[in-house]
Amino acid sequence: MSTFIDLSGTAGLPIPSELEESAAAILHRGSNVNDALQRVHAKWSLLTGAYSAPEQARVQGAMDRPRDAGEAVLQAASHAATALRIFAAAVEGIRRKRLELQAQAVLLLEKENNDLAPAAALPAGNLPLSLPAFLLQSNADQLALELSAAEDECMRSLARLQRSADAPEQRGL
Repeated sequence: MSTFIDLSGTAGLPIPSELEESAAAILHRGSNVNDALQRVHAKWSLLTGAYSAPEQARVQGAMDRPRDAGEAVLQAASHAATALRIFAAAVEGIRRKRLELQAQAVLLLEKENNDLAPAAALPAGNLPLSLPAFLLQSNADQLALELSAAEDECMRSLARLQRSADAPEQRGL
């Protein structure tokens, strides 16, 4: 019997702590932009009582745009950070399961190396997987699917963010 478990589908996993740090940085920067735009709005709002002109309503309405844009940036940053944090949690779970599979594969290889008699009759390179090895490989394949699903969900979440970011432009913001 041959015990080779292909874990390449989960090789090169991102580091969850780096994903978390990126999420925090995005949220921090979004908050900074929102704070700055809220300050701009507050300063412009001081002019409301002092400004009188035919275009007063239009100017005062334009003063609301920085505030609204700041809130939109913060909301988008929060959404992106949440998507990254969810992905980081999924990657951490996949990493743990991958380590467990690696340990099980090592144990199985040791066991099968001790039971060489049945495999000695088959030519090298044509050895079938044992049932335990087949089950481990199925688990490894499932883990790769979990990673792919987590990546896809993160990308879908960020794509929804892109679509919602396009919407304010269509409204004239």
